[in-house]
Amino acid sequence: MSEGYHMEDELQQRAYDAHIMRRLLGYVRPYRGWIIMATILLLILSVLGNLAPVLLMHSVDSYINDAARLSGSAGMAEAAAERDLSGLFRMVLLIAGIVAVQALLRYVQVLVVALVGQRTMFEMRLSLFDHLQHLSLGFLDRNPAGRLLSRVTNDIEKVQQTIVEGVVAVISDFMTLAVVLVVMFAVNWKLACVALAPLPLVVVTSVLFRKYAQHSFLEVRRKIAHINAWMQENVSGMRVVRLFNREDANYAEYRTRNADHRDEWIRQVRNFALYFPAVEFLGSLATALVILYCGMVMLKTGQATSGQGSVGTIFAFVFLAERFFGPIRALADRYNLILEAMASSERVFQLQDTPPDVCNGPDPVPCTRLEGAVALDHVWFAYPSTALEGAEPRWVLKDICLDIKPGERVAIVGHTGAGKSTLIHLLSRFYDIQRGHLRIDGVDVRDYDLIPMRRNIGVVLQDVFLFSDTIEENIRLGNPNISREQVEACARHVNAARFVERLPGGYDYLVGERGCNLSTGQRQLVAFARTLAHDPRILVLDEATANIDTETEHLIQDAIAKLLEGRTSIVIAHRLSTVQHADRIVVFHHGEIRESGTHQELLAHNGLYRTLYELQYKDQTGEK
Repeated sequence: MSEGYHMEDELQQRAYDAHIMRRLLGYVRPYRGWIIMATILLLILSVLGNLAPVLLMHSVDSYINDAARLSGSAGMAEAAAERDLSGLFRMVLLIAGIVAVQALLRYVQVLVVALVGQRTMFEMRLSLFDHLQHLSLGFLDRNPAGRLLSRVTNDIEKVQQTIVEGVVAVISDFMTLAVVLVVMFAVNWKLACVALAPLPLVVVTSVLFRKYAQHSFLEVRRKIAHINAWMQENVSGMRVVRLFNREDANYAEYRTRNADHRDEWIRQVRNFALYFPAVEFLGSLATALVILYCGMVMLKTGQATSGQGSVGTIFAFVFLAERFFGPIRALADRYNLILEAMASSERVFQLQDTPPDVCNGPDPVPCTRLEGAVALDHVWFAYPSTALEGAEPRWVLKDICLDIKPGERVAIVGHTGAGKSTLIHLLSRFYDIQRGHLRIDGVDVRDYDLIPMRRNIGVVLQDVFLFSDTIEENIRLGNPNISREQVEACARHVNAARFVERLPGGYDYLVGERGCNLSTGQRQLVAFARTLAHDPRILVLDEATANIDTETEHLIQDAIAKLLEGRTSIVIAHRLSTVQHADRIVVFHHGEIRESGTHQELLAHNGLYRTLYELQYKDQTGEK
């Protein structure tokens, strides 16, 4: 998969693909016993469903329209009537029994199909979600979260409907057609030919319907995808919309998009409104031809002979014709659903086949407890999305050499875009460098086992992400080895307990989506408690004191001092209070290291750091 890979959310016109269908059916293979059972049940249901017209024919011809009982003496007629009534009652009971068995078998068959479908969807979603969690941040940068969410939810649901419900329904339709044909020709092959006379017209009508309906079907879903994407962006940017008074303009835009979807939907409805009455008419034409043929036979022979033009045969073929043309109507619609599922399947498999850009090597080095030595040896890095094929990469880091000793506190400063935050991504191995080596304790990060290595690295970002759960769970993050007592102790250590204990429910307080029920400073303190609870050997702070008030900053500065004790720490910050007490300050500029030293050394050097200091920090310290 190329680095420029980007998944489209558009529904494309997709032909039936046997390879994709085989791959889809592979998910059903573990449940093939259940599928075989459902198929057998469908066959039995098809047979039972077509027994009723045959029994009806027999009942009418033998017990209702029996001309023999109308002749002879009154006693003979009365005895014949009693026999006919008794036989008719038995036939009614038999038909009722068949209907009851059908209902029971249909119930079992629906349960089996639903069970297989839900288990298949469950496994597919688990597999895709697991794969998503192993894809690199570079992949996530190129593909919006909404589209990835659509793959795991909507697309897999469409796939499930096709490989289980859709396929089983198509099998049921074909079985019904086959059984009806067998019964028709077994009862009367001449009437069967008469009843099937409109079939070529039905086929032509279905082909034309499929051609126009398929395009409209996909257009409707394409337009609703556009509406959803636009709505998501509009709601997410509602603050900007209101600040710039864009409400009326956005309303007009939404009205236009909504009208396009409405008009396309009406076109789709019109296609169905033309197709289904046409097939109904042709089905009724088949019934009319059967009645005409039987009437001609009866008029010609002067009697209703059993199996030729009898009343029972007419009844049977009326029902059989309806059962034959019903599945044909359904098949045309199901074909469009299968085509849509082909497009959904292709997107799901495209995501599933995307290899992780960052993964363990063949023999990863175990990583239990790090000392914390970090070394960057001539590191060059460019983000994959900027590295166009055949062009020179836009280097974010250029030939970086930096050695950090265990327990050392290093501050990284520089203008926006200098490459400071990129260092965090590389240290945690969210991305792999293109040139050079990044080593921790003398081992290249690409050689370590990823998960235990990341456990030894703690990162606190400026924009803290909290999950919509309790404060305790956001500190523990599902680690069963962290007790409630440890959670509370860590919160006290970083000054988070002060506000947590005042909240309703304390540590059981729900923070809301992304921590919306907490202030920026409170979210930072929870993040510090979370980092402390997981006890990393290497700590990275990325602008951890930005956008907070002075009072909260004092709490956070005290928390930072406690966090940094005994750990290798890399602090990316603009505020002097965080930077000036570092063991060493490294100045980044346009992806390169320009200066390195203590606060006083760099000021005395009178270089780039002093310029930054005079621009950003002089007013804060009051120095002249």
